[in-house]
Amino acid sequence: MTFGTIEIVNGIFSLIFVVISLYVGLRIIAKYLRIKSSTLLFMGLTWIGLTSPWWGSSVSFILGTISGQGLSLQLYLFITLTPLPIFFSFYLKAITALLWKDKQSSILAIYMLIGLLFDVFYILFIILAPEIIGRLELMTDIRFKSFTILYLILIIFSFLIFGVLFGKASLKAENPEIRLQGKMLIIAFISFSIGSILDSSLTLNFVTLPITRLILISSALEFYSGFILPDWLKH
Repeated sequence: MTFGTIEIVNGIFSLIFVVISLYVGLRIIAKYLRIKSSTLLFMGLTWIGLTSPWWGSSVSFILGTISGQGLSLQLYLFITLTPLPIFFSFYLKAITALLWKDKQSSILAIYMLIGLLFDVFYILFIILAPEIIGRLELMTDIRFKSFTILYLILIIFSFLIFGVLFGKASLKAENPEIRLQGKMLIIAFISFSIGSILDSSLTLNFVTLPITRLILISSALEFYSGFILPDWLKH
């Protein structure tokens, strides 16, 4: 099986986004190793894990390039969303530790329970009836169905709302660099949410695909700037 042009473009953009996000996450984690702030550790892991919806596309593209055959629907589904609840828990742990320490246990318990239930049913359907929860439209693109859409909507909007509140808290700091980082984080959360919604709702073509993926790539760079502010942004 050979790639069509749109599959190649989709695979390349997915891979670029995942690789950049991996770099961003690892750089943030490396900063944690220097200053021992658990927020950096959890946020670095979060950004790596939030790209999991594009892991299947990236892996399928690499396999297809090497062997001419991409991932099966079951493997694509398993790689793509199974780890998402775990990584989102890291995000909530970091956010609640800074903003709602007294409510941290309750918030984590609610989302972890939802995530556990999602993974149980998600894996069950992957094994028994994968076509109910997703459909491969291309070798490098999937359309989710059923309850997976509801869970993704929950994750995207929770990520956006909590993230904006986190960024707004930074805007109250006296240090202008911290305020700038807060602004970059707010932009990153908004960009990622918009890019994710567009990527999952629009029909992929040579116009919509570059636009949505460039928005997502920009969100990774903005997230990076929110935690590791480049010198050129400080002036």
